Amino acid sequence: MRAFVYNLLHQKGTLLQIRLVRIFMVSLIFASAIGLVLTSEPSLDRRYGEWLALLEAGASLIFLLEYLLRLWSCPEEKPDRPAWQSRLRYVFSLMGLVDLASFLPFFFLLAGMEETPSLMLLQLMRLIKLTRYSPAFRLLADVLRDEAESLLVSVMLMFIIFIFSSVGIYTFEHQVQPEAFGSIPHAMWWAIVTLTTVGYGDVTPVTAEGKIFATLITVVGVGLVSLPAGIIASGFTEQLRLRRERFQSEVEHLLHRDGTLSQEDMQDLERDRRELGLDRDKADLIISQVQQRESRRQQQNDKQ
Repeated sequence: MRAFVYNLLHQKGTLLQIRLVRIFMVSLIFASAIGLVLTSEPSLDRRYGEWLALLEAGASLIFLLEYLLRLWSCPEEKPDRPAWQSRLRYVFSLMGLVDLASFLPFFFLLAGMEETPSLMLLQLMRLIKLTRYSPAFRLLADVLRDEAESLLVSVMLMFIIFIFSSVGIYTFEHQVQPEAFGSIPHAMWWAIVTLTTVGYGDVTPVTAEGKIFATLITVVGVGLVSLPAGIIASGFTEQLRLRRERFQSEVEHLLHRDGTLSQEDMQDLERDRRELGLDRDKADLIISQVQQRESRRQQQNDKQ
């Protein structure tokens, strides 16, 4: 029973079970988040407050049940590890804390705590639970993990330029604009706005040296902001290539086993396709290409 619950919660059951759990949880997360947002509008809260409160209560109870089931079944991930270690690991994991935050504020409110924007923000952390049910989010997580070192280098470079630009504009402008550039921390606001090319225009240099320096920093900022985007874009391309190759390898393995793809094999491939986040048309194309290659290879073997 515990293994069944674990597989159901971790999208490892049958295709029908995966689809039903995914649709239900995604719908519940979105509905509860929208309900929380609507309660901030006084007119809607007065008119539909009871229904919104009922929705939040139902969602919180379901999230509590999910949390308890995950806590109970998580030892199935590594049966050789003591159950208490697996459960402790889940409780203090990022997703474990997100699961806890998805229902805990509701019980704070029941205990008499006043509803505040901070508490609502904590409740809205349940949106992070969507990462469990979307292959796109898992793809993004894999890209960020694979490109973590490159992204760290780009962030460090941005920090260096950020400090340099703050000190530079302070040097040129602090005497003529002491209220805006009276200290390096004050100058950091201008630096971050300029480097990100947002350019609010609330603080601008007035000296000739400051304007020249600002021009150089703006040009540098364009390149720095695009650097992480380029790293992530190339990471997406590489990750998609690896996933297509992995899917192709699985198709080849199944075909080499008995020469055909049975109904059970197709179900396994469909499950792999969903887990890898591949488009159905691309998956069908890969299957067709592998089958054609396997058919040609078999014909050549027959001729020999």
